Amino acid sequence: MKIPRPVHLLLDWDGTLTRKDTLSLVGSMAYYANPDTSLPPWSTFVDGWMTDYTDHANRYEPITPARTTLDQERQWLASLAPIENKSVHRVESSGIFKRVKASHVDHIAASSIRRGDLQLRSHWHLLFHTLLSNPSNKISILSVNWSARFIRQSLLSASSNLASPDNESLTSYVRTMDIEANEISNLEHTEGSDGRLSKDSSTGIRTSADKLLRLPLRCQQKLDKSISTTEAIEQQEEIVVYIGDSATDLEALLAADVGICIRDDPMGSSQKELYDTLQRIGVKIQNIDEGIDMKQKTGHVVYWTQDFDQVAKALAGLAS
Repeated sequence: MKIPRPVHLLLDWDGTLTRKDTLSLVGSMAYYANPDTSLPPWSTFVDGWMTDYTDHANRYEPITPARTTLDQERQWLASLAPIENKSVHRVESSGIFKRVKASHVDHIAASSIRRGDLQLRSHWHLLFHTLLSNPSNKISILSVNWSARFIRQSLLSASSNLASPDNESLTSYVRTMDIEANEISNLEHTEGSDGRLSKDSSTGIRTSADKLLRLPLRCQQKLDKSISTTEAIEQQEEIVVYIGDSATDLEALLAADVGICIRDDPMGSSQKELYDTLQRIGVKIQNIDEGIDMKQKTGHVVYWTQDFDQVAKALAGLAS
């Protein structure tokens, strides 16, 4: 009897597990923790990032339509690191997160779930339950979000509210699951945070390349063509599945054994950018309802879906 291979599912957070970006909710912690302090509006940081990004994009060559290979697109994505690091430095220099404590993070996470400001995608718990029904499987989150604690507490609040007999086991898993993201420093200190992020430019998760580095080495080697796709399949001890929705997920999607992108109807701007990029660099895009082909030998294939129930169905028999 063939022993099924375990599945390691890695999920992006913003726009993938959640319906919308949640960074503004992370920012709201600062105003909740410092209600009597004059802080710059969150739009200051959003506008600053957009200005830097636009200026860089206008100067970068080759321009978007001329980037027709994966290597060219990876170089473009890598060039965004200074933009992201400058944004982090701008936030740190402002001191906006000073005095933010773990209790503030927990409050914002719970209240965001309760009020519906943060909505997880439908059937997210079905996907978790399907994978975790096999104890050999694993689920992790890999995100450029600025607070891993916020992600965990949001999931804990959502799982505890489920009208399901399995919510206790799901909550238990979320408490200890691997969540790779950035973090506001010193949340547990009596005086709260010093306003910095705990991960610097070398250890933080800012770009597509940073996410790639968190995938197994053989996945990185496959994307860098150090080993062939066939060799990667033969070497694997587990099936690595990555789900994302934006350009930040590009390299992880292509490096994983199975890459799945979330696509709404109509597509959001980040989803459209990812879709256009995949088409431009010649990646095959296939509806996950057509099934997952683990015997793909050449080229890259990324599957797309609108909902996690489709993913759960596809992954249910993937390791058998």
